[in-house]
Amino acid sequence: MKSVGPMSGINEHAWGCDARVAMEQAEQEQHGLRMLRASVERAVASLKRVFITWRNDTLPMLPAKAQKALPVAAFFIVLFWIVVALFGVAYVMPVSCYTTLFNVRHHKYNSASQYLRFFGVSYLALLAARAATLSLPLCVLVNMVMPFVFVFMRSSQLNPRRYFPYTMLFVFLQLRPEYLDHMLLQAALLTVSCTVLTAALLIAGRAYHKADENLDRLHTMIDRLADELDHMAATGITAQTRRELLRLRADYTKLAYSVREDANAQPTVSNLYDMFAMLAQRTAYLVGRLEWHEGPGCPHAPYLRKLAGLTRAVGAVIGRGDKSAVIARARMLLPEADAIENDRFRLFYRSYLYMTLLVLRDAGRRFHRAWRLSPTVLLRIASFRKHPTLDSFELRFSVRCAAVLAVSCAVSFAAPVDHLYWFPLTAFLLTQPYPAESLRRMRTRTAGTVLGCLFVYALSSCNLPYEAVMAVGMVLISCLYASTPGGTVMAFFATAYALSMASISIGDHYAIGMRLACLGAAVLLVFVVNRLVMPTSDRTLFLANVHELFSLLERYWALLRQSLDGSVDAVTSSEALLHIQMVHSQAAAYVNKLPEATPEEHAQKRATVRVLFCLWELVCELEQLGFLIRVDAVDASEYPRLGRFMLLAEVCSNPFVVDARLGEAEQLIEGFKEDDLKYLLRQYLKRAEVLAAALTAARGTVMGRPSYREEVAEIGNGAVDGSSR
Repeated sequence: MKSVGPMSGINEHAWGCDARVAMEQAEQEQHGLRMLRASVERAVASLKRVFITWRNDTLPMLPAKAQKALPVAAFFIVLFWIVVALFGVAYVMPVSCYTTLFNVRHHKYNSASQYLRFFGVSYLALLAARAATLSLPLCVLVNMVMPFVFVFMRSSQLNPRRYFPYTMLFVFLQLRPEYLDHMLLQAALLTVSCTVLTAALLIAGRAYHKADENLDRLHTMIDRLADELDHMAATGITAQTRRELLRLRADYTKLAYSVREDANAQPTVSNLYDMFAMLAQRTAYLVGRLEWHEGPGCPHAPYLRKLAGLTRAVGAVIGRGDKSAVIARARMLLPEADAIENDRFRLFYRSYLYMTLLVLRDAGRRFHRAWRLSPTVLLRIASFRKHPTLDSFELRFSVRCAAVLAVSCAVSFAAPVDHLYWFPLTAFLLTQPYPAESLRRMRTRTAGTVLGCLFVYALSSCNLPYEAVMAVGMVLISCLYASTPGGTVMAFFATAYALSMASISIGDHYAIGMRLACLGAAVLLVFVVNRLVMPTSDRTLFLANVHELFSLLERYWALLRQSLDGSVDAVTSSEALLHIQMVHSQAAAYVNKLPEATPEEHAQKRATVRVLFCLWELVCELEQLGFLIRVDAVDASEYPRLGRFMLLAEVCSNPFVVDARLGEAEQLIEGFKEDDLKYLLRQYLKRAEVLAAALTAARGTVMGRPSYREEVAEIGNGAVDGSSR
């Protein structure tokens, strides 16, 4: 009995401990349930927000979006199953890259060289990817070099995303190094993909009639120009007239740049766009420079009506009929210019007629043989587009992209972790040309990825067979291409598709965990790179644009000097001018958004607007001078004197300053015979003096460089504003 008491106490004590442990476990389980319930409620709330957004924004537009996405989704599905049938499901990763190319190109004109480029650049990406998988040092080196190759080869500040499809292919190919051991098989895969892409684009070209559409759009633009000339003759120059002409000039310039920069039209149609863009610019410049800005009447109305009628006649015969009668009509109007007393209008009238004759002579037929440009001329044109300075968009973005790819691909290459390639893949997709866009993508990609993971987790409970998983994947990819690029919905479908395909070979839980881990690592990497490696705020880009305009002005003087010996044709000049005008338009868009709440801000904004206006006028004077040289309005015996003037102006163009050399240039003007030439050069020097004064007044806006903290703050504010919009 004595032994019972102590033993009983021990049992009671043990029972009490067990009870406390059980209670603690129960409390922990209840806490876990509460946390799970809260997570589910947050997920349901997120899904509800996505559904509301889809119902309010996507659903009303669904028919149009579905129609637009149908060819792209069909191309993906067809190429996907061709690759699966010939090479296996493990080789389908490049299909997304070629679908992106099809999405970009199927609404555009595609020349034979464009189809050859698909094959050539694809093989280049394959060779670079193979080199990157040979060793870790080569992986870092190649991934630091190739972004520069693709960005400088394909993109520009005015068309920044052209690098994306081929860089995406390069990244995707190196993500599975084991497949690159069979280079012939990979080359065959790319050959099949390029062949299917070529065939699909040829079919799309027939279906959409893009070759005819570009010419029809040009005829519409020509009619707009003629209507503005008639309206100006009838009502005189008003503020509304000036705005409409400037809008017309901007539309012409954008179209001319886009059809040439991204090969949207045949070369001869591109040349026509260039020439009519010059006519629109001359007309807009005339409105800004003539003394009779306002008033109900127009002293030169008969001449403007004649130009309007001639413009309509040109539009009627471009690509459609015999142009000899219109050429004779333009030549009959030329002698009338001598009777015009106003110097500016006489120069405009005569140059408009000369350019019209040039259009009719050199680009009057749609299938006219295109100008043949030598490699030297092509390099000269490229020098206006790509100017590798520390302020240039191409260099700054290439450095950021190279840093992201070098780090992420090296980690993926060095660490033997299954599906770690999602890390460089996600990091590449988050790296956008402008940091503010990258920040927005981080938010949308994170939300879409989490929702996609929840969807796949729910789908995994259904235990679908292989055929059902593939069918779901095709539906998801079709919805992906109907979604807005860069948005949460698109990220959701991309994640759901990728995870559903990955579930065929690996477990769902591992795939979801790896996808989320790679997303977190990619967001952190891109966030750090955007802030530590050449951040690019709007103000930095504006200052780069201003510096670029002065540099382009200097280089255009050098181009004019070379035109004295006949080595520069109209295509080269128009390429250079279009790039100058597009950079100027981008800078002007920034200035228009500058605050002017205080008198100081208002004064700075007005001075900055004055700087850009003076730069535009200088470019217009240069374009007129180049045209006078091209139509032999300058006597060849005066070329040495004119060459000396050009050299002096070129030296003083970057930035433009008024000094003794321009005084010498002013003295040279008196030795020329042609009145139009003397008037033009005097106007250039006069505008240069105004520009020098405007630069001094706008020093706070157009000079200096924002600090690192200011750049980061502006990038963050820009991302917030963008998300709110």
